[in-house]
Amino acid sequence: MSNRGGKRKGAGRKPAPDGTAKVPMTIKVEPELREYLRACENATEAIETALKRSKAFRDWKRDSSG
Repeated sequence: MSNRGGKRKGAGRKPAPDGTAKVPMTIKVEPELREYLRACENATEAIETALKRSKAFRDWKRDSSG
């Protein structure tokens, strides 16, 4: 009998630290953007980087942080 796989203590993926888990989201984009994102190695990272660098996001974060 093999000890690989199955339910056992310590098995499975560990939970992400608080506040770092990703939330699934579906959006609609123009075909040109879809082609760009398909060419990216990591589309999620490309979108997050672009949004976090935007002035609108930085202003929103500044205003919503208290």
